[in-house]
Amino acid sequence: MGDVDISIKNFIKLNSVFSQLFSQGVYGGKVSITPDKLQEYDTAVQETVAVGDGNRKNLERLRDAAKVGMIFDGKVALQVILGAEGQAGVHYYMPVRCMELDALAYSYQCRKISEEARENRTLEKYADGVPKGTKILPTVTVVFYTGSRPWDGPVNVYDMLDIPEDMKEWMRGTAPDYRMNLIDARHMSDEEIDGFEGDLKAFLMMLRERFDREKLKKAVAVHRETWYAISKVKNDQRYARYIDSFSDEEIAGGVDMDAALDELVSEGEVRGIAKGAEKVNRLGIKMSEAGRVNDFMKSLLDKKMQERLFAEFGIEEE
Repeated sequence: MGDVDISIKNFIKLNSVFSQLFSQGVYGGKVSITPDKLQEYDTAVQETVAVGDGNRKNLERLRDAAKVGMIFDGKVALQVILGAEGQAGVHYYMPVRCMELDALAYSYQCRKISEEARENRTLEKYADGVPKGTKILPTVTVVFYTGSRPWDGPVNVYDMLDIPEDMKEWMRGTAPDYRMNLIDARHMSDEEIDGFEGDLKAFLMMLRERFDREKLKKAVAVHRETWYAISKVKNDQRYARYIDSFSDEEIAGGVDMDAALDELVSEGEVRGIAKGAEKVNRLGIKMSEAGRVNDFMKSLLDKKMQERLFAEFGIEEE
């Protein structure tokens, strides 16, 4: 697992972030999920499946984050198994992977109920599998994608099936579709981002190349993981260095995004000046070795000439 994947995994495991991925990202703000009431759920699911010829094989899959939470729509509270998958790149069979993760979660629940029923002798016969009337928890999975290009992969299993378009509706009667929940973090509208709050909103806003300063003033982050994730996804260590300058007590009180941006932009300008000077120095060394000192001196007063010489001597930004 790469550094970006680990950083995103740590970020989405935060209860305040995890709850919003579902309450706002999946359900569009129509339900509430209390972060403090989320319970950790095993991210590793292993089941024994038949592979033919009477043989069986252990199948194990790992989720990036999994919790059990209560979804409340204002009238009814529903307990649900929630799973989140972080993706830095487009995964072209992600709907199948999500379907597999959810299927294993259902299978695991049934197996545990069946084992308990056999121990308690409440299962009439082994072939029944589980006691009649057994209920299991629904499972919902969301994919949190942070790649730089818009998601261009399938979002449901029917996108992948080799079926003529005019036959898809007919096939649904015998081959059910499966749709995955996707959040394309870098390509959300302003209105979509406005629906989030706290660290997740700060993260989504800071992923953008251009910031809305007025909206950023209202965003406050209270977790280091948020800044580390931004640093890895944007490949810019300024965010990590900035948050590491704060104590745990200061971060707990909230870090203002607007003030942070001033500091980050300032550091970026200083870094850009330093990198530019280092690039000119490298050009001077190479041109001196080539016996072209006079051309180098002229280029110091002629930016277009300097750019041509950078290209000629193969000097790029590092």
